[in-house]
Amino acid sequence: QQKLQNIIDLNLEIAKIQDVDILLKKILSAARKLVDAEAGCIYIKDGETLRCLHIQNDTLQQQFVSEEQFRYKTFSIPVNQQSIPGYVASTGETLNIPNVAQFPNDVPYSFHSCDEDLSYYHTQSLLAVPLKYYQDDTVGVMHLINAHNDAGEVIPFCEGDLPVIKIFASHVAIPIERAQTARVRILGMIRLLTELDD
Repeated sequence: QQKLQNIIDLNLEIAKIQDVDILLKKILSAARKLVDAEAGCIYIKDGETLRCLHIQNDTLQQQFVSEEQFRYKTFSIPVNQQSIPGYVASTGETLNIPNVAQFPNDVPYSFHSCDEDLSYYHTQSLLAVPLKYYQDDTVGVMHLINAHNDAGEVIPFCEGDLPVIKIFASHVAIPIERAQTARVRILGMIRLLTELDD
């Protein structure tokens, strides 16, 4: 009940954010807090590809003096069933993987790090959630990585948290799409004004 109340409060706060970068940062931070995840990333769907636009990692962040020094390269992957985010985006299913090193043999997807530069970070438990509202198309995919217990040990994500995080993911999909649309319009206006000026 407390987590559901937190989602209601977060939705009111998130609805006011117009900048897509700030929005993704807020969404990922809130989702990680809901399920005690050490790290995470958000992929945004762009046609038939997924672009990884935001990464958070508490362990790696501690190695840098400021957030600005914690940088990563954005990259894209196809929307197909060969990768975890591609599978979630194409099927709309949520994947709760206790240990990425112990995949069943009959699954079509495989695990890859959110960023090749962070490959030395050990991912164990992974929760991949589609960002979509109701039955509409998926806007993106959110990865939550390495759930922790009270002792700070990495554990699988709790099945009881899945309904809560799914509700949260469905509510943030609309603000993400709205912020993305606003950015595209602003960039289009800038290009038009630049062409007129030229």
